[in-house]
Amino acid sequence: MTSTSSRSSSTITATRLPSQPPLQPPPPNPSSRFPVTPAVLRSIFTSSRTPHEERSISRVAFFRFAGFLLSCVCISFAAARGRGMRGSAGLLGVV
Repeated sequence: MTSTSSRSSSTITATRLPSQPPLQPPPPNPSSRFPVTPAVLRSIFTSSRTPHEERSISRVAFFRFAGFLLSCVCISFAAARGRGMRGSAGLLGVV
């Protein structure tokens, strides 16, 4: 009696899907973009505040700006006095 053994080798073949690049959004169309201007940004932030809050914020911004300008003028006069200039015309470079 002869015994025959047959060896069955099973190989697992993995099917690979074709590699696809990641999806990218289409390039933006310049004519369809909404322009972001300072007025548009201001209206967005204004719409989220009450009129009272908006007035308060505007007043604070105005007084800070006025204080900045006043301090610049004071520093300029103090520097001009240290250089011996007598008039404000020297400060402006007229003399």
